Amino acid sequence: MRDNSLARCLIDAGHEVTMLPTYLPHFLDEEPAADELPIFFGGINVYLQHKFSLFRHTPAWMDKALDSKWLLKKAAAKSGMTSSKDLGEITLSTFRGEDGPLVKEVRKVVDWFHAHGKPDVILLSTIMLAGIGKVLRRELNIPVFGFLQGEDSFLDSLLPEYRNQAWKLLRNDVRELNGCISPSRYFGEFMATRLELEPANVLHHPNGITTDGFSCNENVVSPPTVGFLARLCPLKGLDILIDAFLILKKSSKHTDLRLEIAGGMTGEDEPFVQEQKDKLENAGLSACSTFRPNIERDEKLKLLRGLNVFSVPSRYPEAFGLYVIEALAAGTPVVLPKSGAFPEIVEDTGGGIIYEENNPSDLAIALDQILKDSEVSKKMGIFGRDVVMEKYSNEKLAKSLVDNILAPAIATS
Repeated sequence: MRDNSLARCLIDAGHEVTMLPTYLPHFLDEEPAADELPIFFGGINVYLQHKFSLFRHTPAWMDKALDSKWLLKKAAAKSGMTSSKDLGEITLSTFRGEDGPLVKEVRKVVDWFHAHGKPDVILLSTIMLAGIGKVLRRELNIPVFGFLQGEDSFLDSLLPEYRNQAWKLLRNDVRELNGCISPSRYFGEFMATRLELEPANVLHHPNGITTDGFSCNENVVSPPTVGFLARLCPLKGLDILIDAFLILKKSSKHTDLRLEIAGGMTGEDEPFVQEQKDKLENAGLSACSTFRPNIERDEKLKLLRGLNVFSVPSRYPEAFGLYVIEALAAGTPVVLPKSGAFPEIVEDTGGGIIYEENNPSDLAIALDQILKDSEVSKKMGIFGRDVVMEKYSNEKLAKSLVDNILAPAIATS
């Protein structure tokens, strides 16, 4: 979604942009920026070519069938089917690129560019594609940059026998790119250390949003409502927010408080979500809470402007957190843990407050601080919205990306 929004704004500014999906079809909550194109490194083909040498030599028509959008979407719905062992091995195969079992997939990408024309620059949506990025830079002789987007949490979750090797392969591949682009200064410094890069090779460019459709409710919402919008899983801390909500409801100050929960949910997440629903039901608070999994864009915008305060108590340091910018774009103040990029965003926007992470009691105190003075918190949210419109809209960030990063690299290539 981040890439699509940025691509749309680049196109509106007069640039030619092609988006090539990898692994799975794009899942968007707004109009696609460009026409639908073939899916490269399709998840099913990657799995089969990794597991069985026969599929490394199958004809193009069979690969195309396995890369069909409907089939990949069906596979994506079966989250959690890949074992930890398979996940580690497939990651290493992908990172090995032209030197591994997925060389056929690498050549498909290179051949596509040779057939359709050489661009001025390539942007990898994640540096985990650096294995193919280095090949494209060499064969096309153009600048290639990779976005940093929280890859550390995935790599560190691999089994130990794969983790160290994956980091080593990635370090070697990333050094052959023109540079990395980090959405926050925190994550840029962190990944420069993990990837053993010179600081000059990690450039700062924040993530942004398309501001179309975002509006601000100038009035204080009643009844008061706390909101959550992220994947409905333990890592995002949904259970921490619910525990804080229970603390607030038990006090005598927030008897009419409501909780609105939305975000992506897969079959793998359902047991956890049911646990949270049961927790609320056992406390007699089911009527005070709403769960909205996998909502559409219009529903999301309505949800965000109908909140008094927004919080995602993530359990791990986030590289950015686009949902924070979305909440602020709706004029809703945020309460976030003191970790990752969150302190940086809150300080920059002035649109919320920070609390000590992984502690429901501290979160409840911070939420209470926002809720007890609704007029002040509304002004905080509106101030944050103004900053987001000025600094985090992709309409403006697209120009900054071209002027400060892409154009200089193209000029010297």
